[in-house]
Amino acid sequence: MCTMDDDNYILDADGNRILIGLTLDETREFEGLDELMSNVSFVPTDDSRSLNERRWLVLYDKHEAAVRIYLSSQNAKALRAPRVE
Repeated sequence: MCTMDDDNYILDADGNRILIGLTLDETREFEGLDELMSNVSFVPTDDSRSLNERRWLVLYDKHEAAVRIYLSSQNAKALRAPRVE
């Protein structure tokens, strides 16, 4: 469905690469669902597709909300930093 670039990932306290705003387990679940739904040979039933898509969307929305907050805080830090010429 989508591909996440490296800017969407951070390292957690244990050094695991995770999507911003998601736990390690949620990141793995999101990536698995993303791969499953983008696989052209995947022929879901209406029920499984609906459940998978809804869960993917919940995780995606959680990630996107966290990215907005993360970027805002990074921008605020950059504005407060002394300017070096």
